[in-house]
Amino acid sequence: MHRIQKVLQHISPSEPTKPTVRPARGDQAIYRKILTSSNVYVENWTMGPKDSGLEGLPKSWGITKKRLKGGLQDGVDTVEVSNGVLTALIVPTKGMNIQHLRMGNITINWNSPVKGIVHPFFNNLEDNNGLGWLYSFNGWMVRCGAEWSGHPGDDNGRLMSLHGKIAHIPASHVEVLVESDGTIRIKGIVREVWFKGANLELQTEISLAPGSRSISITDTLINKCPNKSQEFQMLYHANYGKPILQKGSRLKGTFQSVQAFNKEALSDIHNWDVYEKPGFVPPGGERLYCVTPFADNTGMAHVLLHDAKGRIGVSTKFRPSQLPCLSVWKNEDVEANGYVTGIEPGTTFPPNRTVERKAGRLGTLLPNQSRKFELEFTVHGNENHVKAATECIEEAKRTRSQYKPSIIANTLM
Repeated sequence: MHRIQKVLQHISPSEPTKPTVRPARGDQAIYRKILTSSNVYVENWTMGPKDSGLEGLPKSWGITKKRLKGGLQDGVDTVEVSNGVLTALIVPTKGMNIQHLRMGNITINWNSPVKGIVHPFFNNLEDNNGLGWLYSFNGWMVRCGAEWSGHPGDDNGRLMSLHGKIAHIPASHVEVLVESDGTIRIKGIVREVWFKGANLELQTEISLAPGSRSISITDTLINKCPNKSQEFQMLYHANYGKPILQKGSRLKGTFQSVQAFNKEALSDIHNWDVYEKPGFVPPGGERLYCVTPFADNTGMAHVLLHDAKGRIGVSTKFRPSQLPCLSVWKNEDVEANGYVTGIEPGTTFPPNRTVERKAGRLGTLLPNQSRKFELEFTVHGNENHVKAATECIEEAKRTRSQYKPSIIANTLM
């Protein structure tokens, strides 16, 4: 097996892009490549099946690191990872977000009026009374947090901008690991810290096994302050448009209860899990539902979004012990304004941090304490895949004898 012992500390744009890797230690990886770290930066780099030294990998297996140029995306780093079936575009410059997934001719994303991957340099989160996050909002999986998340507003004299800062902080460390079976793991470290304030570190690992339709995310949030506790919020804003989202698309899952966020959502709460065509809501309109999931016998909650005919979809698995809240955001606006739904596991619901604190949902990390969040997303490309995912949910319901979620009559806000 081909192994290169020396680590290349810097690759300039003019140098060859042949991967330089070394055996990893202390884990199951056989190769490790550092893309970003202190005084280390790789601008463009590619690794294919032949470079790995492993046999039997699909021809499309590989990793490509790029630096985007021009316009608002200038300077954005991306890492595209393919396991031969599923491809993910990871964006280290934006807190290790995932811009899209692709499987065959299915793209998991949505058509936002905000085009391109906007570099955080061009984005002031406090613009428009704390709605600056929306000036760069696009992409499939956007992390929200970590010091705070949710709707903008005042908290003890401090403006909490929409959904926090973590998605607009470039990763300080990014590395690629390849295991002996061809599994690719992308690790990143994102630091949200300010002098005399929060000192939070997000350690993330995104992994794809060869030939799998699934992608896994394991995040660890650490309070690095040795003598002060720290409140935190995390929410995984996974966004779906066409082809999955259409009139008649359905949301299924292990749901214990559902509550409308406001009066607009309450007026249609009995159809909260069914989607309408583009333009169903007036310009700027939306509906938001706050769902409490339950876990199956393995401790996992299951959520499935599929199209009207049940031919394509995406499943989400997560632990309610880690992410006890599920926000379902339905933005059935015309396509030009963004026809999209967000399926969003989180530690809290979307109100401002002051509301979540009063409700007892706001978490706190003790000094040097950490909290783990584990999620798995699976893309379903045909009717059989969707049926199997549905049956998994139905089996969990039968075990729990919870066939329909209870509807809470009042609104959260």
